[in-house]
Order: sequence, then C-alpha cells, then structure tokens
Amino acid sequence: MKSTNDVGNPTNLTPTSADGSLTSDVSAFLDFCLDQNRSHQTIATYRQVLSDFVGWLSGSFTDVKSIRDIQRQHVQGYSRNLRLRAGSPGNELSVRTRAKYLATIRSLLKYYAVETDVPVLPRDKVTLPRTGDHLPKAVPTPEDVVRLISVVPSDTFIGRRDRAILALLFSAGLRVAELCALNRLQIREERLGTEPALEISIIGKGRHSRIVFVNALAQEFLKDYLAVRQDNDPALFVHTRPGKKAEEAHKLSTRLTPRTVQDVLRRVTIRAGLAEHLTPHALRHGFAVDLLRGGADLRTVQDLLGHRSVTTTQVYTRLTSQTLREGYLKRLSLRQGEAQNRENSPSEPESFPERSDHQ
Repeated sequence: MKSTNDVGNPTNLTPTSADGSLTSDVSAFLDFCLDQNRSHQTIATYRQVLSDFVGWLSGSFTDVKSIRDIQRQHVQGYSRNLRLRAGSPGNELSVRTRAKYLATIRSLLKYYAVETDVPVLPRDKVTLPRTGDHLPKAVPTPEDVVRLISVVPSDTFIGRRDRAILALLFSAGLRVAELCALNRLQIREERLGTEPALEISIIGKGRHSRIVFVNALAQEFLKDYLAVRQDNDPALFVHTRPGKKAEEAHKLSTRLTPRTVQDVLRRVTIRAGLAEHLTPHALRHGFAVDLLRGGADLRTVQDLLGHRSVTTTQVYTRLTSQTLREGYLKRLSLRQGEAQNRENSPSEPESFPERSDHQ
C-alpha cells in the first residue's frame, strides 16, 4: 500500500489523487490523521488495519477500485472473514480486536463523509460486534506490587531502574507508552522526596495532557535510580546494551521501549511467584481499583487515568463491587461456622450474629 510509512513525513495525497485507487484513498485518510495530530500509535494501527482490509478486498472483490465502490456487503464479508480467521491457529482475533478493525473502517468512511464531497457508504452501516463486558483479568493489589519490588535487586543500575518503573506505574497509573515517553525534566529531580505527592504533567493518549501524582515510595526509588545515571540522555528510563563495558554503557543508553517494560514485568512476576501474569497495564488497573477502594470518586479516577469517557472508568466499579461481595460472603461463611460451633457447645449462651462489616 502506498501510505505514510514515515508518520513524520506525510505524502500529502488528496482524495482525488492521480490514480484514484483505494490505496491512495487510504493514504489521504492517514495524512488527514497526521494533520489532526493523532498519535503515531493510532496512525500505525489505522495503517495496519486498512492495509489488511485493502488486501482482502483486492483478493475477494476485484471490482472495488476506490472508496466510492465500498458497499455494505463488502464490509460484512470482511467481518465474516475476521470471525472465521479467529478460529485458525496463530490468527486468533478477540471480539474486541475485530471491533477495533471495523471501527477503523468506520473512521475511514467518516473522514470521506464529513471532510470531502466523495459519496461513500454511511459509517453506521458498518456494524460492530458486541464485545460484552470486559473485566481486567489481573488486578494487582498494593501488597502484590510490594512483593514485585522486593525481588528486584537494589544494588545494580538495572535493578534500581526496574524498581522505579514498578513503583511509578502503580503510583501514577500510567500507560506503558506514557511511562516510556517521560523525560527527566518532567520529574523535577530537585523536588523528589520533598512532598508526599509529587505532581507532574504528562502527555497521554491522543496527545491530551493531564496531571498525575507520584507517591513518596516511588519518589524514593526514582531518586535512587537517577543517582546512578551518568548520561545526558533526556529520557527518564533508559536501557544499556549488554556486553558493553560499564563506562561505555551510559554512552549507548537509549529510551526504554514498551516491549522492554513488558519483558521486565514478565520476568519480575515469575521471580515473585505470583499466580497471574502481570503486564504494565495490569498495574494501571490495580492503581484504579486501589483508588476506588480508598474512597476516590469516579470522576477523580477518570481524570487521573486520562479516560475521555467516564463509561470506560466505570468498569473498575464492578471490580470493587466484586471484591466487596467476596469479602461479604467470606464473612458470612465465618459467622455460619461460629454459629455451628455454638450449637455444639450448649454451655455457651446464644447471641445474635455480629453484623458484617459490609452490610
């Protein structure tokens, strides 16, 4: 596909490009996304999905030459293909992933319907699969995070860095991409340890800025990590290339990538012996649930997470409700056991069961 492979250098194609091909139509949409300041990750996802869609169309409907030719049956056929593809080994696509693919096609059609005079299929003709309720599978507690940190050595550069990463992810509820994009200047090193909650401003998803807070423990780990940094790299978190001499390592340090942070979590989770596999995003889930359990209101949690819609944040209320229910049932079971013991002890006076803490 002829597209903006370098998202920093748009091709400046127009909807009525010279060849009038579907690939050029897609490129024009990607250029528009660049002009709208969409994130590089969003544009990369759009490019991947639309490349797959165009490739499928070229093999299934050779009469589709441009965006004008796309009809509902074409999108429905692609949707069926995604569903059938999900059953083949190595190509499993979740319902949420299939919905993301089709939502991308909607965005493409919306661009042409709103921003151009090109007649296209109405975007509401693209039906998204029902994703149902999606609850996070792994939600670590503060105790889990302390356990993770405890198995990371504190006497090495990598160990100090990883401890700071774990603490900061859970303390501020950052997305992994937000963590990797942080620069040292944003932290204001001279203020580390001077206040219980250090305020920093970050650029999050969709290039929206928001305020997050770093607790005292995370500040301590950041201070320990930055104390051994001897390079001038502006990135907050960097990695060193293995096999290099210590004095050369910092010269070759580069900004940490999301994949590296994911690998860190995977290794540390195994070392800590936790039953569930944790990801950087799982620590973000844990941050949100811990806030709600501590009494924070939903709007506050939404702002700290950077969610555009409060509906996205509401999923965490179900997790806290589930925890309350589990605690209630455990308490009820305990009281029933005590009542049974009293029945077996006639000399003990009968009393009304103590009220559950969650009633």
